[in-house]
Amino acid sequence: MVNTDLLRKLDAAIAEKNLLKHPFYQDWQAGKLSREALQLYAAQYYRHVEAFPKHLRVLAARTEGPLQGLIRENLAEEENPAGPHPKLWRDFAAAVGVGEDDITCCPALPGTQAVVQKFREICGDRPVAEAVAALYAYESQVPEVATTKVDGLKKFYGVTQPEGLAYFEIHEEADKAHRAAWRGWLEEHADGNEEEILKTANEALDALWGALDAVHMAKPTETH
Repeated sequence: MVNTDLLRKLDAAIAEKNLLKHPFYQDWQAGKLSREALQLYAAQYYRHVEAFPKHLRVLAARTEGPLQGLIRENLAEEENPAGPHPKLWRDFAAAVGVGEDDITCCPALPGTQAVVQKFREICGDRPVAEAVAALYAYESQVPEVATTKVDGLKKFYGVTQPEGLAYFEIHEEADKAHRAAWRGWLEEHADGNEEEILKTANEALDALWGALDAVHMAKPTETH
């Protein structure tokens, strides 16, 4: 089974809601973010980064065979003892002036809560094909987003130390493999209601966009 039509529709949805089109990332690329906005982003988005391995673990427990292997490989990278990805994110946060206490004490904005809850629901409760489509919709964008972030951090925001960039530099390459793996599985094995698969992927895309909305639209009094 080759699901070329499904993938075409998924790719069209991803292109339409590509995160690099979001005003927050547009401002990032143009050097227009205030330091406070960057700090708020670092504190808020950590919740998604920290929760992501948990989502993968839950999904892995619901699968078997080659797909479970793909998920466990992804999870092993996330939890690499030499550099767990949540720790690498905290290093980035520190590089823009956000300490551990700032991350812990900063209340989650509604959009931040929503993206964590949405991926938890999708990976825990939705049909497996829908969960994989959602992960593809997310991780397929990460390499280009990561490159843009690294460029902006170096050029505009004074972040040049390796530890401040490591999270993004790792994802520039790692998620190219993840993108190919999710796509390959969907192409050969995705069975189920195509309409529901696309609906779930769009829900994930909307939640990711909403997490950026939350930071972009936050009032100055909400920044840290």
